[in-house]
Amino acid sequence: MAEVVIDSIKATYNVRGERVAMLCPPHPLMGGSRFDIRLEKIASELLRKNVSVLRFDYQQPFRSGIGEVEDAKKSLGYLKERHDFIAIVGYSFGSVVASNVSDYCNAAVYISPLPSINSISFRDSTIPKLFIVATKDQFVSLDESLRLYEEASHPKALVRIDTDHFYFGKFDVLAKTVAEFILQNS
Repeated sequence: MAEVVIDSIKATYNVRGERVAMLCPPHPLMGGSRFDIRLEKIASELLRKNVSVLRFDYQQPFRSGIGEVEDAKKSLGYLKERHDFIAIVGYSFGSVVASNVSDYCNAAVYISPLPSINSISFRDSTIPKLFIVATKDQFVSLDESLRLYEEASHPKALVRIDTDHFYFGKFDVLAKTVAEFILQNS
């Protein structure tokens, strides 16, 4: 495990193979960071499957989502110099950030995606994408999640997990679902 700084962005970069997944954390004002337990479980599963992983923290202070998208772009630039295949994974607020940079990636996974938050909105792309939705999400209604999925362009896939927004008790299912999708689309 290597701690790196990418243009003032603190990140954890684990190299295991040619493919890489970049993990976008949840909302920084709600405690979201690269050490989010869901992201750590996903990273562990990907590393077991020989997929490199970069997890990063958004710079402070909070910049309404627009600055956080810029942080993701800078982190992607770092990975583009090192990898030919990049998957982007975002959880909650991070899914909206991820959707705004997905055009620079080869595959995307959106976990509990939001239609919009702060100054950013969910953006569609033409890359293969997986929507993972929690059926009992207390922040994003199932109807909102399904609408985002329906409006997205192909190729796309949907997985429903019977849990709430935090995926407690479902971390292994979540991590394996993300890893399988990335492996199938790389």
